[in-house]
Amino acid sequence: MEIIKWCKDFESGIEAFDEEHKTLIKTINQVYTLMREGKREDAKKILIDTVVTYADKHFKHEEEVMERYNYPKEKLENHKKMHKFFVRYLVDTLLPEIEKGDDRKFNEALNFIIGWLIMHIKNMDVNGYGKWFKERGIEVPDKMVEI
Repeated sequence: MEIIKWCKDFESGIEAFDEEHKTLIKTINQVYTLMREGKREDAKKILIDTVVTYADKHFKHEEEVMERYNYPKEKLENHKKMHKFFVRYLVDTLLPEIEKGDDRKFNEALNFIIGWLIMHIKNMDVNGYGKWFKERGIEVPDKMVEI
């Protein structure tokens, strides 16, 4: 079962990033499916071991590409702050409680990830760097980051 469905509104125009976003969404859907099947421990393991780690790799990839193509410094710094907030909130605030067995924090983390990711992709990625790269005719030849 999918809690997030990929749609055209999520397309940034940068193939590698769109594929990375799809991987994140697929993994979040996997966590959600495991939860619905009552496999909460498996879901937690994937959330902790895969979603957070992969998101961090993806964020570093986006930032490196934006720097490489001289994305405006103020926008880049704001983008980095959003990425850092996402990782820090999960790693410092929610994951320690999840690892202690707090199911409410696990649900909170999943809801946070879903809401944040949708907002971030649409506002910061598609309407941010996606639009900026498209307006300048810049094609990014990078390959996606693997899990």
